[in-house]
Amino acid sequence: MKVLVATLNAKYIHTSLALRYLKAFCQRDFDISMAEYTIKDPPMHIVSDLYQKKPDVLGFSCYIWNIEETIPVIRTLKKIKPELTIVLGGPEVSYDTEYWMERIPEVDFIVRGEGEETFYHLLSELKGEGKMDSVLGITFRKNGKVVSNPPRPKLDLNAIPSPHRFEEDRPHLPHRVVY
Repeated sequence: MKVLVATLNAKYIHTSLALRYLKAFCQRDFDISMAEYTIKDPPMHIVSDLYQKKPDVLGFSCYIWNIEETIPVIRTLKKIKPELTIVLGGPEVSYDTEYWMERIPEVDFIVRGEGEETFYHLLSELKGEGKMDSVLGITFRKNGKVVSNPPRPKLDLNAIPSPHRFEEDRPHLPHRVVY
């Protein structure tokens, strides 16, 4: 199972810390990579690049500044690759998950709150038995209805590996801002 986490940053110089935390937490058991774009990139450029990476699961980190630009990317990807599992997370979609699941029917899951442990558990169930009712902190569809599982307890921050040690980041970090 190939997992890709992505976001549309506000500017090229920005670097998403959320993606790096997800990768750091999940990479011990999953083939996970990152892709970053900007809200100014043409949607078809983003779609083409993501499609060429051939993910099985694609997670988007969503914020107030990128949600409207992310939606057409999601819709187009789901049209050309309907089997793609799409997961949303981030502050813009966490607070009103039923609204976002209804507004974007192409979305399969929303991760609420701290994403590291929840995303890891979701990936484990997608790879394994598919018991989504056991994944705390997700919203998903079951028998045509939107279901929100109870929230996950707060994560011990000491349990999260450092998000600042990826080889692919080294050439770019001196010229970018991590937020």
